[in-house]
Amino acid sequence: MSDEGKIAIVACAGMDKALGSVAMLSVFKIVEGLRPREARLIALPPLLAGVAPYSELVTKLPIIAVDGCAERCATKLIAKSGGRIRGRVLVTDCVKKYGLTPNSAVDIGPDGKKLAEKVAEEVSSLVDKLCGRQGD
Repeated sequence: MSDEGKIAIVACAGMDKALGSVAMLSVFKIVEGLRPREARLIALPPLLAGVAPYSELVTKLPIIAVDGCAERCATKLIAKSGGRIRGRVLVTDCVKKYGLTPNSAVDIGPDGKKLAEKVAEEVSSLVDKLCGRQGD
């Protein structure tokens, strides 16, 4: 399957942090369900290691960064890798906006799952915008 015309999504990999777990779950919801034809996940670990094709895709596709916390590791790594960020979602902003807080990294709980859905909706809207179409 070709990646031409897709939007890359690079998400936080803070697996020891609840907001990182929310970020990853939200992106899985997008690439596996909400926008599977339009979106492509680029995981942070292979990007950090410079593994092709990830390191190549990040310079070719428009990117949406999903950062879990104020450290903004996804944003920093995209910039360091030569990627072009076209949209961003910061999970901490979504916590404030929706009043939903995950339990922990191991078990984000019901509020964490709802938060992941909200983040996925926001990212899906950005995907639609970058693809030049309205959301479904």
